[in-house]
Amino acid sequence: MVSEEDEPKNCAVCGDRATGYHFHALTCEGCKGFFRRTVNKYPGLTCPFAGSCEVSRAQRRHCPACRLQKCLAAGMRKDTSSLSVHPSPVFAHPGPCAAFAHTHCRHQHLHGAANRQVHQ
Repeated sequence: MVSEEDEPKNCAVCGDRATGYHFHALTCEGCKGFFRRTVNKYPGLTCPFAGSCEVSRAQRRHCPACRLQKCLAAGMRKDTSSLSVHPSPVFAHPGPCAAFAHTHCRHQHLHGAANRQVHQ
């Protein structure tokens, strides 16, 4: 039996496989990146076809104006970043990463022991 959590989710903009909530909307990586790049750089995009373009997985690159409008209609908000919506575990714990510190110390320990043997 397949639970609702196991079912693949679709991007609210283009219908591709969604990877999570980005800018407050369930979207794919492509639409997340498009929105991030486009929303502030090109706010005055206009559609040459009066806003009637299809925005699907296959057609999403054809009209940036319609894609941006569909992003906004899907609930994507430019006032927040995706970082504030889903913080990375790296930013959740201030200070050096324990794994990096362990690897770094182990690296020094192994090379330190080898150097002592060579130089004795």
